[in-house]
Amino acid sequence: MNKLSHMLFAFSLFFAIYSLIYAFSVWQSDLGTLMDMLSYFLVGGIAATFLVPVLYYKAPHKGMRSRTTSNRGAVGAMTFIAFCFGSLGGTIVYQWISGVPIVGNISIFMGALMTVVGALMPDWDIPLMGISRHRNVIFHSFLLPFVVVMGTLFNTAAKIASSATFSVGVHIEYYITALFLIGYASHLYLDIFPSDASPLEIIWRAANPTDQAPTGLKRLGPIYISKKRARGWLVSNATILVIIALALLGLYFYNLPTS
Repeated sequence: MNKLSHMLFAFSLFFAIYSLIYAFSVWQSDLGTLMDMLSYFLVGGIAATFLVPVLYYKAPHKGMRSRTTSNRGAVGAMTFIAFCFGSLGGTIVYQWISGVPIVGNISIFMGALMTVVGALMPDWDIPLMGISRHRNVIFHSFLLPFVVVMGTLFNTAAKIASSATFSVGVHIEYYITALFLIGYASHLYLDIFPSDASPLEIIWRAANPTDQAPTGLKRLGPIYISKKRARGWLVSNATILVIIALALLGLYFYNLPTS
């Protein structure tokens, strides 16, 4: 997958997470009902999908199969992304009209930024190590993001261990770190698919345990992941990051003050 695909998927993923958290906020609130919010969510998403034909027919290099915006299979992917962007717009409109705040005071700008940074970091091996070492086992595993957020993880673990409780206070670094890890994991998940995979093909490949990633991971020292093992490596490492991210998000929301 190219960088644009990773960025748009990360944006869409964060917008879906934000809308889900806000739906929970509305459900908890007396100021609105969940069905009212869902109507804005759906209208915004459906309205945005009308841009898909424009995006498709205006896409450059439509004759190249490897371009995400140039093959017919990409229409479904663009529809998904457009719906996520539009549904976020509908969610924000409802949030502005109803005045219901989102639980945890999640920042759209900071959250989207950290998710996209995480999604792009695996490709930093290109400027740092050269294209010949792209997709190596350090940048395409849980190791690098774990090192990046190690301070937060160890500090959090020390607080929990010393207090013998999960009530360690609300810290913005918890959800910022979690979204960064989710973005990084999204990159690893997408790398098991070829660049020109259609949405239905992606669903099939994700459900087919015998399917293989397009390529293996580059050798780095004695460590080498073959094409046959690359899918398992990418999926397992991405899943580790998601588990850590969900634990941090759970810790953040667990420590929010009750009103």
